[in-house]
Amino acid sequence: MRISELRISGSGLIVDGVDLEVSSGETVGLVGESGSGKSLTARAAAGLLPKGLRATGSITLDGRELLGARERVWRSVRGTRVSLLMQDPFAMLNPLRTAGAHVAESLRGRRDRAEVLRRLAEVGIDDPDVAGRHPFQLSGGMRQRVALAAALAADPGLLIADEPTTALDATTQHEILMLIRGLQRARGMGVLLITHDLRVAFELCDRVAVMYAGRIVEQGPPAEMAKAPAHPYTAGLLAAVPTVERRLPRLIGIRGGVPSAAEVSATCAFAARCDQATSECAHARPPLRELRPERLTACLHQVRPRIHVEEGGQERRQVTGDEVLRVTGLRRTYGSHVALGGVSLHVNRGESVGVVGGSGSGKTTLARCVLGLVRPDSGTIELADPARPRHQLVQCVFQDPSTSLNPALTVGATLTEAAAQGPAKDRLTPAELLELVGLPVAYARRRPAGLSGGERQRVAIARALSVRPALLICDEPVASLDVSVQAHVLELLREVGTSMLFITHDLAVVRQMADRLVVLSRGEVVESGDTAEVLDAPAHAYTRRLVASVPVTP
Repeated sequence: MRISELRISGSGLIVDGVDLEVSSGETVGLVGESGSGKSLTARAAAGLLPKGLRATGSITLDGRELLGARERVWRSVRGTRVSLLMQDPFAMLNPLRTAGAHVAESLRGRRDRAEVLRRLAEVGIDDPDVAGRHPFQLSGGMRQRVALAAALAADPGLLIADEPTTALDATTQHEILMLIRGLQRARGMGVLLITHDLRVAFELCDRVAVMYAGRIVEQGPPAEMAKAPAHPYTAGLLAAVPTVERRLPRLIGIRGGVPSAAEVSATCAFAARCDQATSECAHARPPLRELRPERLTACLHQVRPRIHVEEGGQERRQVTGDEVLRVTGLRRTYGSHVALGGVSLHVNRGESVGVVGGSGSGKTTLARCVLGLVRPDSGTIELADPARPRHQLVQCVFQDPSTSLNPALTVGATLTEAAAQGPAKDRLTPAELLELVGLPVAYARRRPAGLSGGERQRVAIARALSVRPALLICDEPVASLDVSVQAHVLELLREVGTSMLFITHDLAVVRQMADRLVVLSRGEVVESGDTAEVLDAPAHAYTRRLVASVPVTP
């Protein structure tokens, strides 16, 4: 597929002149922050732009022009020549249809049970009973495998994978990515991978295109780009990627946010956030020029060497022997499923304890028990000051800040309401809370819809801190954030200094955040200890498998 001069607009310009090509047998990664236009570019390539948006330019497949074609033409291509695999398999799978039915309806030619089972086996599902199960009866990784089998059932020449592993744990993510790579090579299929996870893109792809504010700003082989990025934006993204190999003294994100394509149509889109910008950058739009074959950049200047932050230099948190949480023998079952099978752990004052494990390991059930949202079947939970209400002792920062922010209330009203639930003495004002999380005081007048994802998460953190809790539970707090925003939020949480129970499936993130680490598998603690010791020399086979699944940091 070849995309030329693609422009997408609605009330304003969103994608501004994208050129991209995916050849047979090639995997091309499209990376960049939210708002860059990655997903809309992918949807345009599949003929699935939302209503109200229009596209101009050219999209050709095997020499055939598709952009502007009637829907019947797209229907003859979509699913047969081009297939789409999305982040949430529930968006692709009908909850009323079985896994086998999803695969069968996409098949061309034979649709018997033997062919359905063969297609499921192709994506690693060897249990024939899965064909008769509905999506809600499957794990997240299994649902994504079924969605992949359905997407590939018509043997497309191009698979567009839009954030296909973002919501999956490390081992499942690795399995799905290796599965896509194996199928791509076996079939000679082209793959367009859209992701905000640079580690995934740089490990899996033959070429990577970096998108910013509706434009491609750099493109090339990932190994070359990692070694010497040719655009300051790429260098900034790479500098923000956490590593599982060592704890960094500071986490560096790019300041500011992504502008709309319409705002920067006549200038360098990245100039306002760039430390190398000159007056020349603001007067004209830099063209995407060729440095050498397969190496493109839209920067006018020689890019400074990428920033490498070395290990050490950061003082460890002030940890005392006082415990703010002790969990002993915690058990919780749901029917025959054992969510927690006797979990014990503790968190000292000022300490950050990480909890890692795959989906279904019991991480979130543990958090909900500590928060008082789930009653355990047995075991004890002891908090720092039993005389204080639990909501004043423990607060939570969730993956999606929308779960804790009322869209009808301003930020100031939300923080005032939350602070009122804490002690009256030395109560923090909205202005003080916003300052604490690095947001302007003027944001108190805004509503959540007027904030970026990272800003909403900062407000959610401020809300959690408003009652001065003894313990902050962070349940995947950066899983849905871009790498640069993620760095800012993690650095903020490190600076706050509150005792934390930090739950995540990302071992690179937990390396930066946790003093001690607890590894859960099937509701049981299989390993615990100092974070560096556990990750550098894992003793349990399950921990070793988790560590081995982490993509290499570019």
